[in-house]
Amino acid sequence: MRTTRPGMSFGGRIMTPGVKILIIANAAVFIIQNFFGDQMTARLFGTFSFVPHQAIFELQVWRFVTYMFLHGDFWHIGFNMFALWMFGSQIEARWGQRNFLVYYFVCGLGAAVVYGIFNLFGIDTYVQMIGASGAVMGVLLAYGMTFPNSIILFMFIFPMKAKYFVILLALIDLWSIPGGGSVAHLAHLGGMLAGFIFLRVTMPALTSGIGMGSLGGGPGGLGGAWKRYQTKRKMRVVPPQDKSNGGDGRPRDAGGKSKDQKRIDVILDKISREGLQSLSDEEQEILRRAGRK
Repeated sequence: MRTTRPGMSFGGRIMTPGVKILIIANAAVFIIQNFFGDQMTARLFGTFSFVPHQAIFELQVWRFVTYMFLHGDFWHIGFNMFALWMFGSQIEARWGQRNFLVYYFVCGLGAAVVYGIFNLFGIDTYVQMIGASGAVMGVLLAYGMTFPNSIILFMFIFPMKAKYFVILLALIDLWSIPGGGSVAHLAHLGGMLAGFIFLRVTMPALTSGIGMGSLGGGPGGLGGAWKRYQTKRKMRVVPPQDKSNGGDGRPRDAGGKSKDQKRIDVILDKISREGLQSLSDEEQEILRRAGRK
């Protein structure tokens, strides 16, 4: 797979901080597996892989996360880390490190949850699942939603838009489920599903290119959304009983709102659409004056 976008070279030729942390962590675990031999690999898999029965019924909840850092062979980790670098670096550069890492682990967690639910009472309830593929598939989904018209060379030959590439991957996994095998196709779909729900519910601005903040309080994240809601709620002014002049000497329109209140409403609507960073100095001063009243 290769991506080509105007103004951006192959893979961005960079490795963003969050992606670097994930690749180093995965590579370190893989080196430990191979350096200490099969006995160490078996011990790591037995303790940290995702096993539905143990993770859910025996409350070994760490398995929902740790399985993402274990891989079976070089091609397994190589493909995952290559895709993570190529697509994840562009997503992290667009969203920021915190948003990207939270999203990555949400996708990995969702992959384990979906896999566990569908295999909890089946023959695979004690089968170990390993690999970052579920989380990486979520990253691919985010890329397709954020850069839908970017061109990807599928199998280095067939050019297609990223949005269609993501749909194709999902259909391949869906089609492959009945065949079983060693690939956890349900986990792939679970990672994509978790990523889609997370983006649509908590961070829709990120894929639309509007929000660039972090989950901790930027205009495009969860904290920013809560602050905008709080600001809008606090700034609402109940019209006084006297509709002629509002009891404060200010003229009011037919709906009972003063000119100041109408302007505040316009500013608050702008915040909801574009975030706090879009306000001019004059608009910010108007809000500050209204907040002191």
